Amino acid sequence: MEQSKLISRVIAKLRIAYPYYFKELDEEMLLGLIKMYQDQITGYTPEIVLKAIDEIIRTSKFMPTIADILEKCDSQAKTYTFDILKIMQEDGYFKRGAFGELGENQAIRNYEKATMWLSKGIIPEWLLEDMKKYGYKVNTLLPDKGEEPKKVGSVNGNVRLLEA
Repeated sequence: MEQSKLISRVIAKLRIAYPYYFKELDEEMLLGLIKMYQDQITGYTPEIVLKAIDEIIRTSKFMPTIADILEKCDSQAKTYTFDILKIMQEDGYFKRGAFGELGENQAIRNYEKATMWLSKGIIPEWLLEDMKKYGYKVNTLLPDKGEEPKKVGSVNGNVRLLEA
């Protein structure tokens, strides 16, 4: 989804949820708001942004600030990443060793190491490849006109460039 379409959907949802905020907003102010959102809300997949907006709408009586939106996006990205690890654990991924099945204690240590890396904003390349097999999607920053998309991974809201 193109960034301008994403921001349009975000503004449309917020407009419906918080009509009072938009009541007195003139066209120039609205264009400024859209530009600010385009500049600030970057580095997340459209799914994460839209889930964050839906969560804000469900829980907040007041129009969110950009900081509120980014905080919720970080939370959604973190939850998504740790959900993938949980799926891997339930599938027995952390019990698989090079020479057969590992014991329960070693599997727990492997899972804890993976969660520790994610908490520090680190995803080793081999783990990233395995996470992709379980459905992890690497975020794609929407490019400026004439640029190629840049691939990034988001861990705890820390966006890291994977390839230039």
